[in-house]
Amino acid sequence: MKGDSRFKSEFSCMDSYEAEKLSSIFSLQKDNTLFVTEIVKTIGPEVVVRLKDGSHHSILLKDEKNAFQLSVFFQKLVESRGIVSDTNYNENRAVIYWEG
Repeated sequence: MKGDSRFKSEFSCMDSYEAEKLSSIFSLQKDNTLFVTEIVKTIGPEVVVRLKDGSHHSILLKDEKNAFQLSVFFQKLVESRGIVSDTNYNENRAVIYWEG
């Protein structure tokens, strides 16, 4: 059941531009869905995502560990049918708050 647990996931990105992009891509849309539909692949510190409009975008994380953590986060979010409640960023850190 949604709302049973609240989580905070943090990711270190290459720079503030990448952190802003990550928080924007994972923000909840007006129809209560995510703009990102899947993580297509992870190549080192780079994560390639597919968006609802069919386009693909790259997010550069600080390192491979953060890229892996983003993939694990997305998998948990999808499997739990979780909902992102808020996103923000500060410098190179992106924070995603979600309920699952």
